[in-house]
Amino acid sequence: MMECIPPSKYSAQLIIAQSSAKIAGEIILKGSQTGKNTSTVCEKSGVDLVTAIDKEAEIAIVKMIKEHFPNDIIIGEEDASETGENSSKQYQRIPCQATWCIDPLDGTTNFVHGYPFVNVSIGYCVDGIPRVGVIYNPFLNEMYEAEEGRGAYLNGTPIEIDSKASTLSDCFLVNNIGHLRDSNFVQDSSARVSKWLNHGIRALRMSGSAAQNMAHVASGIVTCYYEHGYGGPWDVAAGTIICKEAGGIVLDAVTKENFVLTYGKGSICCGGEKVVKEVLKVAEEPSFKF
Repeated sequence: MMECIPPSKYSAQLIIAQSSAKIAGEIILKGSQTGKNTSTVCEKSGVDLVTAIDKEAEIAIVKMIKEHFPNDIIIGEEDASETGENSSKQYQRIPCQATWCIDPLDGTTNFVHGYPFVNVSIGYCVDGIPRVGVIYNPFLNEMYEAEEGRGAYLNGTPIEIDSKASTLSDCFLVNNIGHLRDSNFVQDSSARVSKWLNHGIRALRMSGSAAQNMAHVASGIVTCYYEHGYGGPWDVAAGTIICKEAGGIVLDAVTKENFVLTYGKGSICCGGEKVVKEVLKVAEEPSFKF
């Protein structure tokens, strides 16, 4: 007689996150194939871009979530950016109620330029803490997923962080600088990169997608991810639980304390404990504040 494995606590949410990410991924692929990645581009602010595909994918994800969890709160990048909710609540913790943080197309600039680090990122949170995360790259057909207490997976195969690296000389670091072009922010970001290089970091890359960076940390492809100034909670909610379930730690890059999910721009560093603390030590506290 076969043993019956009971469903996990958040299995229903994980299924919806996977399904809606797949639907959004199909929209993204179709948009790329029909030229909508370049023909419908608008600027949200400065060099931060948005396309019709971002909005179409978000609508599809929201529709599916509302059909199955009508009472849950949804924080979507495009809606929260357009209404000003994200910036007006800077540093406020996300609600304690069941909340979905969704980025329908993380890496819009990559999408516009045909650079394949483009992801759907969906995080499900309770008490302000990510409990389920799905990151799906439709161009690479890679789905990273995690549920609290059940490990992290890439296309169904268990993954774990690079636990061997402990110093900068071992560290393959990914760092996004984002779309701000304020001179003080640029100077602060450039100085931080110089510190890492001068301290002998092994390698430094920028993918243009926070979700991709966190997925790569979780799978051990890269060692550590640092960003001061990611766009909003949708960028890192899914990645936070995926990294933790893969054996990593996630810290606030400013306070160096355990990461707390809030509205607005934020700062994050994740990976193995030793190397994360070394990266933060060398980087020092950012001088630019949001």
